[in-house]
Amino acid sequence: MRVVGYCRLSRDEDKENYSSIEEQKIIIKDYASTRNWIITDDDFYIDDNVSGYTFNRPDFSRMIEKVKGGKIDVVIAKDLSRIGRNNGKVLVLIDEFKNMQKNLILVSEMGGTYDVLNDRDDTIGITTWFNERYVKDCSRKTRDHMYSKQKSGRLIMGNYYGYIKDKEDITKLYVDEDIRPVIELIFKLYTEEGLGRKKICDILNSQYNYPTPSEYYQIKHLERGRIYKHPVQKLWSTYMISNILNNDVYCGNLRTHKKKTVSIRGRAVKLPEEEHFVFEKHHEAIISKETFKLAQEIKMRKATTKSTAGTRKRNYIFSGFCKCGDCGFGASGITITRKNSQKGYECSQYRTYGKARCKCHEIKEIDILIHLKEFLKFTKEQYMEEIKKIEIANKTTNPINQKEKLKLEIENLNNEYKVLINQKIKDLSVSTNDYQKSIIENTYKELEKCKTDRIEKLQKMLGQEIEDSEKEKVKELKTAIEYFDEIILSDEPNRYILECLIDKIWIYHDKSIKFELKPDIAKLLE
Repeated sequence: MRVVGYCRLSRDEDKENYSSIEEQKIIIKDYASTRNWIITDDDFYIDDNVSGYTFNRPDFSRMIEKVKGGKIDVVIAKDLSRIGRNNGKVLVLIDEFKNMQKNLILVSEMGGTYDVLNDRDDTIGITTWFNERYVKDCSRKTRDHMYSKQKSGRLIMGNYYGYIKDKEDITKLYVDEDIRPVIELIFKLYTEEGLGRKKICDILNSQYNYPTPSEYYQIKHLERGRIYKHPVQKLWSTYMISNILNNDVYCGNLRTHKKKTVSIRGRAVKLPEEEHFVFEKHHEAIISKETFKLAQEIKMRKATTKSTAGTRKRNYIFSGFCKCGDCGFGASGITITRKNSQKGYECSQYRTYGKARCKCHEIKEIDILIHLKEFLKFTKEQYMEEIKKIEIANKTTNPINQKEKLKLEIENLNNEYKVLINQKIKDLSVSTNDYQKSIIENTYKELEKCKTDRIEKLQKMLGQEIEDSEKEKVKELKTAIEYFDEIILSDEPNRYILECLIDKIWIYHDKSIKFELKPDIAKLLE
């Protein structure tokens, strides 16, 4: 019989409510010895600094897979909160252990030891509910604490390029004199000399040796003996310039409450500017408020003229097909604005980093279309008989992946709901008075509503997915020659037809274009 121990620790938990990893191991080993079981250090699965609200934990996932595979018979943990703090998933897991006839033993649970296979679980549902409420309460308290600090201007998160935090008081910022010149230079080039972001990148990359923001953050981390885990960009890019030009920290403002998380372990969402807390004259400014205001006015003026930033999102016919023939990176859609606004394409590396990475490849979409038609006409004339033999099925939407994900999540929630109801019945059956029954009813009422609301929402989403998929009809097979003709005769080719025929479109800085057909078609034409 294979017996293992499981330990988990979350750094944000109240120290009164958890034991350290080593303490958990001692507790588990001591219990195992009373059953004449031997657990070595190699028999432990440990997740350190991982929240119990998620079941996507490295060692926990590996352990459960081995339990399901019959390689582990008994799992011992300190208490149920170490296993998890999501009540629905914990109850389902306990049910799965019973169905597999595998044992889960919690050494310090419900005033004693809880053995899944041998002990009654009349109040285990209440325990899982309290465990989940605890982590939710911690999350709420953390958010409230952060909000309080943000509102009073006491919280500064992350790093600021060009500013140094006071070691004694991290809410205070001081100008980094080594970086001050590059901030001033960027604003000067943008507001006084009228240069765009890409041109500013070219100047910084070729004429100066200032560290980029990510290089700067890496240096600061190393100075504090810490590892910088994010990617480090050694070349200045347009988005770095944008971030600096748009950040009012450089005119002395501290801006907080720019993001918030809406759920436990959820992603942070950006908040509108009217919800930000702005503290003026918080620290020494590097540029004047007038200069910063002028930079925003220039940005708005460019956004309202016929520029790439100002145009609405446009439908680029060849998006995803175009590649730079010189550096191999993708080419993205742009708006060419010399005489009149036209759609075109440009090397993404040149757009982001300027001449430091590639050359100008600006080419009009209409020119690509003209060349494509000529290419297809020539190919059609040369390989007429071979092209006629190629049959291409029209595209049908494949919503299977999304539908299956929704179905699986609904099924899991339904299982959790069923286990929840069964546990409620067990808890009510052992209650001794109306007061206890009332507490149990109220406890489960909130849990049931949470599950049913989520199930209802997902079912609506699934219904919409099915309705959309039914609208798509499978069309008859067409030959490649018909698709060739459709592109040649159309003013704007159908996107699907292009996907059936074209693999890549290579554009070069000398304005030359090379088309690659789909591998299967190209092979038949060889």
